[in-house]
Amino acid sequence: MTTLRLNVLAALLLAVAGGASAATYTNVPSGANTGLPFAYFGNAGNPSGDSPAVGEVFSLSAAEVLSSFSFYAIGNVTQSIVLNVAQWNPDTNAKNQAFNFIGTPLLTTATALETYDAAGGFTTLAFDNLSLSLDAGTKYVAYLTSSDPAVTGIQLSRTQTAVDATGFGIGQANLSTVPGNGWQLPFNGSGFLSLQYTAVTTPVPEPESLALLMAGLGVVGAVAKRRKAARA
Repeated sequence: MTTLRLNVLAALLLAVAGGASAATYTNVPSGANTGLPFAYFGNAGNPSGDSPAVGEVFSLSAAEVLSSFSFYAIGNVTQSIVLNVAQWNPDTNAKNQAFNFIGTPLLTTATALETYDAAGGFTTLAFDNLSLSLDAGTKYVAYLTSSDPAVTGIQLSRTQTAVDATGFGIGQANLSTVPGNGWQLPFNGSGFLSLQYTAVTTPVPEPESLALLMAGLGVVGAVAKRRKAARA
């Protein structure tokens, strides 16, 4: 079997194992809207209005792998900001001013890749190559933090819709600066507010696909080994 055929076989096996394409969830298909209300993020002391952790609660209808997540800040942001993903506590009521708590972070990233859109007046805070496996029907929260005390007054672009139409986001979450108040989901009277975001996921490969992939790669390896032995 030629090298070309081996490469083609390997490519076909990979395509079978991960044939479904990536899914993109976004409530800003045309770019962030800086004219909408915003949420303050930063480490300023209470009662400045800053929240030391702000994010989006979300859930998936099927098990998927989170590959990237982006938030949008108003203006040109250059500060050091990281993304965290944790499980949202399913036992809390999750309404405005309710006491909500989250689990241990499942993921903490490096600093965001920040891209400023001068025409739109916003900065995309992008976190790529996440590779975080998520379960179906479980509520998670993707939130921003910073260890830099100089990070204050950052405005995150937020929607004013009653329901997140993407089927992904549930609502904006922020950690209260009031001791004991925990995490909150702001409520506008008809639904939870959401931060503007873009998330990309890929399907979790089915066990049968993984088995096929491993078997196929085993065949490729055996053929390559036989060719090498024939040349010796």
